[in-house]
Amino acid sequence: MAGSFDGMAVARKALQALAEAGADKAAVSLSRGEQSELNVDAGALSLYRSTVNVSMGLTAHVATAKGSVSLNRYDDASIREAAGRAVSMARASEPDAANDVSPACPPEAFSSGPREPDSEAMYERLREFVDYASSAYPSVKLEQCILDFGAGSSFYANSNGVEFREDSGLYGFSAMFTAKEGADASSFNYSGASHRSLAKALKDWGNVDELMRQSTGQLRAGTVDGSFEGELLITPDCLGDFLGMMDGVYLSDYPLITGNSPWRDSLGASVASPLLTVRSEPRGPLIEAGYSCTGDGFKAENCVLLEAGVLRNFTLGLYGSNKSGKPRCPSGGGAISVDAGRDSRDELVKSMKKGLLLSRFSGGSPSDNGDFSGVAKNSYLIEDGKIVRPVGETMVGGNLAALFNAVRGVSRERIDYGSACLPWLLAGGVTISGK
Repeated sequence: MAGSFDGMAVARKALQALAEAGADKAAVSLSRGEQSELNVDAGALSLYRSTVNVSMGLTAHVATAKGSVSLNRYDDASIREAAGRAVSMARASEPDAANDVSPACPPEAFSSGPREPDSEAMYERLREFVDYASSAYPSVKLEQCILDFGAGSSFYANSNGVEFREDSGLYGFSAMFTAKEGADASSFNYSGASHRSLAKALKDWGNVDELMRQSTGQLRAGTVDGSFEGELLITPDCLGDFLGMMDGVYLSDYPLITGNSPWRDSLGASVASPLLTVRSEPRGPLIEAGYSCTGDGFKAENCVLLEAGVLRNFTLGLYGSNKSGKPRCPSGGGAISVDAGRDSRDELVKSMKKGLLLSRFSGGSPSDNGDFSGVAKNSYLIEDGKIVRPVGETMVGGNLAALFNAVRGVSRERIDYGSACLPWLLAGGVTISGK
């Protein structure tokens, strides 16, 4: 089983091969996992399968140049061949003083979740979900649902003596569905979550139950009339997308290395509404599907990204930190939770003059300054504090920094996705228009 696999011995062997091939510094990552999966297609249980996945990455540094190779085998011959290729790639690469491996620290091992799936409980939970969906929401069609269990071990080692091992076990559930009645159909929607046990019914994972219920009322969605400046009540299912865009434009390696981030000189300054606190918590307690070490070889530590609107951390890795001269993110930047607010989501709706309950957003990447535009799907028009009717194919545009500065409400309720914990967020200053 994955838990008895001695991946650290393999990682050490790979480090030796890299040194023998001519690397001055080196790093090795290795993961081996076993996954058991149950599927529902077109409303019927259709498949049970188990797979074993292996992935390995070798990185060689020759002076300040770097080369990396990925492989899915770990026999001696494959490792030696990959080590030689990584060193050759490094010698052919441009020198860059920002390339490095993480500094020495004591070896550590981490463990979370079960090692083996409860296959019988997986089947019963999925059958229970299919029965519930067909009974509670007859018009909802389950396009595809996947319940899986992954158990595995990951290893990281580098030439500075850093060694991390992490063993984990986790159940994951995702559901994609539409509602159909005659010629009418809703836009598809989806949700899901990851947890360490099957204690909760699958309908209560993520926001699945509420989104299925909403789909039944979205069979005849329209668009909005004209164009107006309004507010968005962003649902937890959609908020993760906006936080991801914020990361990509303001906080992560690329915008800070290039100098394009509008927040590049704002560490310690207010950049968003004081109602907004965003945390990166890979070590819990809210996040079950977290991680204990970062991809670039550091022990992950919880940190605050935005504290009452004040920028406390970027999400830079080691290379981005060295290249930009700004602090490395202690957490690695994932496993996001947003602090709950004081108001219920119903109170937030009642406070809105005109806008959208935004459940799903389909748009391209924002511009370098944070301007975004896209289509609201599975959403609702709100007027004078009331949800009026479902809308789809409605355009939404604005600026991310302005949106997060204009937050005037955060819900008490949050949705636990296992990998994130997110509330409803009310913000204004966006343009809403019919197509």
